[in-house]
Amino acid sequence: MEEKTKIIIDTDIGDDIDDAIALYAALRQGFDIIGITTVFQNTVERARQVKKLLKEYGNGYENVPVFAGHGIPIDEKRQYRDHIIHYTPELENELYTPDGIDPDDAVDFIIDSCYKYGKDLIIIAIGAFTNIAKAIEKDANALNLISKVVIMGGAYYKQYADWNIICDVAAADMMFRNLNNLECIGADVTHLMIGEPTLYDNLLNYHGTEKGHIYLTELCHLWRADRPYVPLLLHDALVVYYVADPSICKMNDASVVVMTDGYGRGMTLNVDAYGKKAFNPDAYDGFDEKHRFLVAAAVDRDTFNARILNDFNV
Repeated sequence: MEEKTKIIIDTDIGDDIDDAIALYAALRQGFDIIGITTVFQNTVERARQVKKLLKEYGNGYENVPVFAGHGIPIDEKRQYRDHIIHYTPELENELYTPDGIDPDDAVDFIIDSCYKYGKDLIIIAIGAFTNIAKAIEKDANALNLISKVVIMGGAYYKQYADWNIICDVAAADMMFRNLNNLECIGADVTHLMIGEPTLYDNLLNYHGTEKGHIYLTELCHLWRADRPYVPLLLHDALVVYYVADPSICKMNDASVVVMTDGYGRGMTLNVDAYGKKAFNPDAYDGFDEKHRFLVAAAVDRDTFNARILNDFNV
């Protein structure tokens, strides 16, 4: 029997719908999810939503531990929403109590899992990178012990600051400076992932009996009510399917620097794509060109669409 891929998902689920779709996709893919941590503001509410989705889906996933991680970015404090978009009063039910609400419990869980599972573990990080950075601060070696850390964040062939980076620029900078096993699916690629109309119709108009999908449909309606003109972009779902099938994305080897100040703050500079070392040698003083990562350059949309439509019974 083939052993299932062990993963931890670190997520800011609760506002945009793609995190919930990504988590549901991970359940449908049958990953061995050893735990889920939440990040960026309102992390306890986010964790409660995860608990509910896991319990509704069942199939053993209702026992996956969920930890509310760090909500306050390392480098700044942001204004909190009163609630996440997907907040509903029943989430206060004790059934949905997270397994840990001390943010350091989430960090310790990540570190302990790295040592326990080593190369058998993949971390999927699809929110701000505060929990990842806190783990690096506490144990600089732990995350480099695992197979890889796959992120949704940055933009490597178009120059702009992606949301998951600017939510905690200092954390992103720490992550890129310290990890050797980082694989990056950037927003310049994920923005190509506009949901197929058949998928969107299925999410909003699902009339089946699978409880996890019913709850996901409820979340889609809450998201659409709050953001009626935002297209369905499957940023985080692409990361899940990339982990399941790396051939979905064309990955290039690149040197990346997170810009931490000035007009470019929050941008992930792909030095190989934009650097002009021969004309600007001083800019490279102290830069480690051997510290490199895999970054997405293109996506096989047909394969992605086939897999997600199959998982969502379309």
